[in-house]
Amino acid sequence: MEHHPSGFAIWLTKLLGLPQHSWPHFAPGMHFSILERYDHLLVSILAALIVLAFSLAVKKRLALVPGPLQQAAETLVGIAIGEAKAKIGHGYEKYVPLIGTLGLFILVNNLLGMVPGLGTGTANWNIPLGMAIMVFLFYNFMGTKTQGFTHYWAHFGGPMPWYTFIWVLLFPLEVTGLFIRIFSHSMRLFMNLGLEHLISGVFFMIMPFLLPVPMMFLGLLVCCIQAYVFIVLTSVYIGLAVAETEHH
Repeated sequence: MEHHPSGFAIWLTKLLGLPQHSWPHFAPGMHFSILERYDHLLVSILAALIVLAFSLAVKKRLALVPGPLQQAAETLVGIAIGEAKAKIGHGYEKYVPLIGTLGLFILVNNLLGMVPGLGTGTANWNIPLGMAIMVFLFYNFMGTKTQGFTHYWAHFGGPMPWYTFIWVLLFPLEVTGLFIRIFSHSMRLFMNLGLEHLISGVFFMIMPFLLPVPMMFLGLLVCCIQAYVFIVLTSVYIGLAVAETEHH
């Protein structure tokens, strides 16, 4: 398996004097430091720190007449509120922090990939997969909590009683489909970001002087759209899980 660590990870490796060695069953014949091997985690941690710094800076500068940072934050929060309200309905407010934080983290992580020398954690499947699993556990927990364990999980068998043939047939199919959401939720973000960076790199090598600006614009568009799509699906899944008890 080929692996190209980001320039940031290589620079930190040299700065800190970290040892490089081979990793079992990973990129045979190549040697990496721990930062170079797990540079997707390094970039994701950097993205999380940027989100935290941004949030603290906005909180510190809250004013009746918003500045640029507050305006940006209000726009992002407004998008999260709009999606939560539209997809979840009554009681949506308590889900806005999760949806908004996910959207901002993914957006920053995506955008870091456009910075020379940096990669993007979301182009490595482990990061989108981790977020998709977290969302999966969250909305199923909330569905179980709001509807009760028996009622929530029994509804996957349809409206028929649990002892009927149709219920027994539908239940494993519906639960399998529920788990497939983890794959589809994570792969959509991973594939789009990974392919965007791969295609951009190929075109930059072919036509380095003509394509950078339009390709960067396209990359920016993809970064924003994929962050938005992830939180839309998160809102939809939460809404479906809590629908029967939260909607009025």
